Amino acid sequence: MMDELREAIEKLPERGAKSYLFHILLRAHLLKNSADSQEEIIELLNDIQKRILFYSQERKLEREYETYHIVCGESPAGALKVGLSKENKVIGYPDFFSNGPLWKLHEEEGRKKRLEWLMDHINMHEDYLEMRYERKIAKALEEIDSIPAGKPVVIWTADNADEQTGLRYFLHLLRNKENIVRVINTARSYKKLFPAKEHQCILRHSGEATPEKLKVILEKHIGSPLFAEERNCFVSDWQALSKTREVLRIWEDNEIHSVPESYFDEYIIESAKRLHKSNKGFIKSAKLIGEVIGHLDEPIGDGFIEYRVRSLIYNGIFAIKGIPKSMRHYSIKLKEL
Repeated sequence: MMDELREAIEKLPERGAKSYLFHILLRAHLLKNSADSQEEIIELLNDIQKRILFYSQERKLEREYETYHIVCGESPAGALKVGLSKENKVIGYPDFFSNGPLWKLHEEEGRKKRLEWLMDHINMHEDYLEMRYERKIAKALEEIDSIPAGKPVVIWTADNADEQTGLRYFLHLLRNKENIVRVINTARSYKKLFPAKEHQCILRHSGEATPEKLKVILEKHIGSPLFAEERNCFVSDWQALSKTREVLRIWEDNEIHSVPESYFDEYIIESAKRLHKSNKGFIKSAKLIGEVIGHLDEPIGDGFIEYRVRSLIYNGIFAIKGIPKSMRHYSIKLKEL
């Protein structure tokens, strides 16, 4: 029994081990002034033991894959799952790193602060933040932490702040693992393998590539493993980013730049002026947001642009018709018209 328990503890991922340790210490603290009987205390400790053994059995049932892929977003993760063979495990991190706080994001405190900011500023569908966000983030972190030793890892990125920030965050999470890590820049590989025709848009984000194209990119542009120095450099970048307090980032001159949250406000106003040329009345907020994100070189996310539209309403730039509970529930008009 002790050998089985020791083996189960050794297989616990770092996050899982810390969680169980916390609950044991918390229980010990509460028992100092508790009237619980010895039998009740033993029952609680037995419950923790059963959970550890159950987790170990669950891990035995989960198959190991040949290669583990990490990508920003559930949409590109879905495309990769369709395009790649079943020997590939795809982990999609369900967040958008170009906006929202990064401060201490690799710690529980930072993740709580980010969730608070998102709940205060970003409209999400069907109570997503309250009901599913934390659970999905925890699942992705657990999957990354549980990548087996010796299995190669591929991190997908592109030339944008979201995926470049994600690349650095993921390498920080993997910093204590000795797995071979390769990085695929989808945008650059796409440009080389599928030259754009005249007036054709360039790929801005991995999520814009089809499953078939992603499969070709993996086969032909897998690249060499990162050297230790390269990995350390990315981890250092993350450590610097995790100390910042800004909530908006752009990718410019091959670097991540933190900018004021009002950085795109003028472009939003100019986009509204263009739409007003054919419509002097109220414009659906969703139409304006689509116009903005459709023409930006930097993928920002409609949630953040919608937040800035509301900010421009509060600042007296736009008039509003409707209730801003989502971008489809209200319309806007420039007050100067």
